[in-house]
Amino acid sequence: MSVSRPAFAVVLVAGCGLLLGGCDLEKYRGTRGLPPAPDNLAYPNVNVTPPQRPGTLRTPEEQKKLEADLLARKRR
Repeated sequence: MSVSRPAFAVVLVAGCGLLLGGCDLEKYRGTRGLPPAPDNLAYPNVNVTPPQRPGTLRTPEEQKKLEADLLARKRR
């Protein structure tokens, strides 16, 4: 009685799956030498609004003067 290759492959894959399924990886968590998670992340938290900025908006005259200064510097 010989076993065909596809049947052997199915039995082999199923056996490996059962063996690996029995591994308890929970007991190894935290013992890999990894540093703890950082407290301050590069991105802000969701739904947290930043505080209001001090100062006021520029008037239209100030805005036009600044734009003219930038254009004059660009031409130099």
